[in-house]
Amino acid sequence: MSEPRTQRGSNARTWDARGIAWLAPGVAVVVAGGLLFSPFGVSLVAGRVVVAVAMLMLATSAAVRWWFAERSAKTGPSADDVGPAEPESGPHTRRLLSVEAVLAAGLAVVGLAALTMPVSVALVWVGATWLAVGICGLLAGTRRDDVLVASAPLAGWQVLAGVILATLPFRTGLDFTAYTIIALLGTGAAMIVRGLRLTAPLPRASALRWWRPAAATVQLIVLAVTAGWYGTVVAQAVDHDAEQQRLDAFYTVPQGISPAAPGTIIRTSPMSLPGVHGSGQRILYWSQDGRGAPTVSSGMIWTPPGPGTNRPILNFAHGTVGLGADCAPSRISRVADSMPWLNDALGRGWVVAATDYAGAAGTGDGEHYLVTADQGRDTLNAARAARTLPGTGAGTDMVIYGVSQGGLISLAAAAQSPTYTPELHLVADAANAPASDVAGILRELPPQLLKGWAVAPFLTTEYSNVYPELDLNALITPAAALRNREMAEAACAATPPAAMVPRLIAAQGMGDYFKGDPLGDPGWRRAFEANRAPDMPPGIPVYLAHGLDDQLVPPKLTADLIDRYCAAGTPVTAQWNPGVGHDDKNEQVTSPRVLQWFADHLANAPTPSSCGQPIPVAH
Repeated sequence: MSEPRTQRGSNARTWDARGIAWLAPGVAVVVAGGLLFSPFGVSLVAGRVVVAVAMLMLATSAAVRWWFAERSAKTGPSADDVGPAEPESGPHTRRLLSVEAVLAAGLAVVGLAALTMPVSVALVWVGATWLAVGICGLLAGTRRDDVLVASAPLAGWQVLAGVILATLPFRTGLDFTAYTIIALLGTGAAMIVRGLRLTAPLPRASALRWWRPAAATVQLIVLAVTAGWYGTVVAQAVDHDAEQQRLDAFYTVPQGISPAAPGTIIRTSPMSLPGVHGSGQRILYWSQDGRGAPTVSSGMIWTPPGPGTNRPILNFAHGTVGLGADCAPSRISRVADSMPWLNDALGRGWVVAATDYAGAAGTGDGEHYLVTADQGRDTLNAARAARTLPGTGAGTDMVIYGVSQGGLISLAAAAQSPTYTPELHLVADAANAPASDVAGILRELPPQLLKGWAVAPFLTTEYSNVYPELDLNALITPAAALRNREMAEAACAATPPAAMVPRLIAAQGMGDYFKGDPLGDPGWRRAFEANRAPDMPPGIPVYLAHGLDDQLVPPKLTADLIDRYCAAGTPVTAQWNPGVGHDDKNEQVTSPRVLQWFADHLANAPTPSSCGQPIPVAH
């Protein structure tokens, strides 16, 4: 037997060279995770190089630990080694350490040889590496003080991370970056802790009787929470994908179909939502863009129970949901959550028309986000579709309500209504937290909006489509150009919330979105300014609401809009919500008053004007 490597009676652990086999590669793996959490990680090619280097560090760690095990097996512990005496690693463990080193190095080489592999393959590649390393660690077994093999919790984490990466339901470049960062940081941190316990002059673990059970408990909780979270993501993704595949055929525009009059319905499908007291229809209908070219839009029509005639139409313009086909409200099973006023409107005997906007839901290449002429017409044509749908009993009286993006679109629809849909009688318009001035929002863009990544990809992607003369590369950084379309389609309200957190974490490390002042390019500035809220037709009352703590759409823009409308003689009713941001709470406190305000105007009841009253916003 070898001599103990600590002085008798000493509780201090001194430096152990074997800890370097954990500590140094662990630091390198953490650095790799940090590099991905940066603009450097935005490029998938560069990101794969970083991950391959991290794999080589894992291989190096296993190779050095194998070397220590072989040396110990051949010569016994060195007289220079210090630390507690430990059992020798058997041939089974040494073989697994060599296999771990070869597999990690081999997978790194494979990745470097295929840097342009598709994102789906890249996720499987990284997942296979973590599975290989983790399984080798688990098979090696862990004796109480055998520090050459991975601890059971570390190996368990690597296996779980490998399973998540290899089977991830979402396969965008952003997901590759986000989930690989988590795997790198988790593994690297565990390796650093293991190395520090060997190299730092810390008390021996045996002297801290509470340490092992406490550490094991924490590690098991982390593994259980991670496994439970991923189970939730997978379950939600499976349900979501099954529903979306079922709906795909409905939103496919028939080949060779001839354009028809705006508002003409192409097809319908029954739609029911738990708790909604009315009859719903998913619709595909003809619309027009701002130049008069035919387009196809989709949406929903909700009708009160029972027969009826001459029912008023509440025409709803929704807020930002993303450009992916499955982002469209009529494709979302929980869409009623974003329309808390729906039962109230149906209970008043109103027909509700809600457009997805043309190009959304799979009817095109994405909605023309915040292009007021186009999306205003989509909204008005949804009301036309409601009148042509059998059984709705829809009349000609119409009120328009929009939220956020839809707030601007509701104002644009109201401005076009007298000339574009003269058969409809516009009674009143309401806009909650309207994105009324795109240029103003960009001018005031707060830093907490992930440096522009949160919403701007929707805007720039579609503006560059609608206005082909605009140069997108003049506006956004090279990193943004790499991920622009992907970000616009990936940040979808329909994505399971549990899966969004890693994406948002990764997005914060992607650097600036805009090259500089987004209004510095004259062409882009003119396009943004051309799509601000238009003036209202004479005599049309407007309800404007805004949360005073809104960090997405500055409240001062609504204050400016109130001043402009009041100066033009438009009757304005204002609602300011203190302590409320750009969120569901704003809709919950605003929509009941909006619906009552609509009811008053439909009944020709007088309503007070806010013009001339103090505005609680500096502007």
